[in-house]
Amino acid sequence: MALNEEFENFVLDQLQGMDGFETKSMFGGLALLSHGSAFAKIKHEKVWLKVDESNLADFKKYGMGKYTYEKENSRKLNFFETPIEVI
Repeated sequence: MALNEEFENFVLDQLQGMDGFETKSMFGGLALLSHGSAFAKIKHEKVWLKVDESNLADFKKYGMGKYTYEKENSRKLNFFETPIEVI
């Protein structure tokens, strides 16, 4: 699925005060990178943030889903859906 340009622009507009990141088109989505490492992605009209042990419980508490891909969603990455209200 192609990236929804209107949604992408909305998210990037919300982040305009945040310095030090770049964007890169990757695998039909848009990666947000800091110092060459992805910390977020925009895909399927959702924002996915990279999660670790320090904030995983918060994402699970709000029922946010983990980013998956490939056949039957067999591959999982440490990116979780982010409520749009947070952005």
